[in-house]
This record gives sequence, C-alpha cells and structure tokens, in this order.
Amino acid sequence: SFKLSYYNEYKSYLRIVMNFGPENSIDDVMKIIEDRPKLVEYSRQNWAKMQEPRGPPPTQVNSRYSTFEENLPYEMLSNYISKLGNQILDKVPESKRSELRWEHVGSTSIKGMPGTWHPDGLLATKDRNPSKEVVQALLDNGFRLVGIGKLYKYDLWFMKTIADDEDLKGCFCKIHVTQNGDKAANCLLEIRDRCRAEQWAFDSYKDSKVRSAASLREGDMMTYKKEKGNCKILQDTREKYELHGMSDDHLYEL
Repeated sequence: SFKLSYYNEYKSYLRIVMNFGPENSIDDVMKIIEDRPKLVEYSRQNWAKMQEPRGPPPTQVNSRYSTFEENLPYEMLSNYISKLGNQILDKVPESKRSELRWEHVGSTSIKGMPGTWHPDGLLATKDRNPSKEVVQALLDNGFRLVGIGKLYKYDLWFMKTIADDEDLKGCFCKIHVTQNGDKAANCLLEIRDRCRAEQWAFDSYKDSKVRSAASLREGDMMTYKKEKGNCKILQDTREKYELHGMSDDHLYEL
C-alpha cells in the first residue's frame, strides 16, 4: 500500500461530495432528476467543480481515505455495503422494496482485488428514474445527488462521506442508481461476476489497477480511474453494452 498525495487527492474526488452545492430537499432533487435538460446541466456543473481548487483538506479524515491497498479487507467492505443496503431499503415502503435490487459492485466487491477504501453499491430500480421514495431513502442515509455518472447517461450517482463506521470514516461511498436490466447495471454486475469466477478476468483487472496506481501516487484520481479501464475484461464488457467508460461524452446527451 502507499499514501496518496493528500492535497491533490482532496482536490479531485472527495471534494465533489463535500462541496458541490447545498443539500437539496427531496422536491428539489426530484425536479432535477425528472427534467432531463436540468439534470444534464446540473451534472456538468458538478463534474466541472472537480477541477476547481477548494482550499485545504479537512483536518480530521481517516488515513485510509488516501491509501491504495493491494490487499483490501473484503469482508469489512462487503459487510458495510450489506448493512447500508438494509438501512436504505428499510426506509422504502415495504410495498416498493420488491421492485429494488441492491448489490455490492466495483473493486471492493471482488475478493483479493487491490484498490482504494471507497465501496460502491448498485441500487437497481423498476423504472428509469428512481421513485421519490427511493430518493428520500438515499437522502435520509446521507447521500447527495452528484448527477449523471461517467459510465452511462442513465446511471445516476449518489455519494456521501462515510460517518457511521469507524473503520471507514472519512472515506466516500458511491451508489449507482439505474434501471434493473439496463446497460450500466448489467455491465457492473458482469464485470464483478466474471472477475470473481474467471481467473483471467481477475488478473486482467488487477494488473491494470496496479499499473495505473502510479497516477494515484501523483494524487490524480480521475486519471487512475481512466487508466485502470484499459484492460481486456473492462473493455470487452463495456463494448458489449456499448458504454463509454470514464467519458464525458454522454453528459451532453439529452
């Protein structure tokens, strides 16, 4: 493992969670989600803010927030995402829960995969836009709408800094909210499942992450995220589902 450049790392990814705008009410968030041009503009503005200096980092943050680990604690991260899923689903009316699918995705969902201490969840919904009840459950659990993610134009990202777990306090958590069976959901799940089941897929992704970690040594999170995608398993799966990867192109598609 190694420490990232603390200030540069702060300038890139965590800042968007902490500083991208005011905490919006449920009605404000739904107005953004349900108005496609407004959502596109909101997303562009938030991603642009990742390029802006925002002052010094917070004084108290878990050192794991800025560490790349070759041996992440899979059980700890998996348990956190499982507990978080229960907390979110408990906030959704019981009659609506059967319409939702909660999954652990990303590097932390693959045992033995190196990476950073920032777990990802997938909340797959019945409809393309999440319902008001689902969005309220996310807000109640401390998440904020970042906007359209970098993977697919109908993949919404909600993020928060973790405050309710001592081991992960100060790290961030991202949730992909997308329609069940849609491109983004299928891609994320297939990459996870193939890396778990097929050694060549695991090695392809692992080797790419270790190579691209040089960018993290310079504190450049976004370059790391782009470079780690240059491996066969990610490229093949994204091509299968006609996805962009870490691209801004679809942030301009209405």
